[in-house]
Amino acid sequence: MKKPASLVAAILFFVMAIAQLCRLFLQVHIVAGDITVPLWPSALAAVVLILLGIWLLVERSK
Repeated sequence: MKKPASLVAAILFFVMAIAQLCRLFLQVHIVAGDITVPLWPSALAAVVLILLGIWLLVERSK
């Protein structure tokens, strides 16, 4: 049985991963108050989001 919610969630994860990769490659700096958020969390988030999206697509195909 195909799961439409899994597909929608996987697509959202991939879109968020693309946003994180854009931040990483375009070197967009985020400043919150006096703190500058480093770029490495975006790389980590992109990897996690891609893995979650793949996991959902594999689960959906079963």
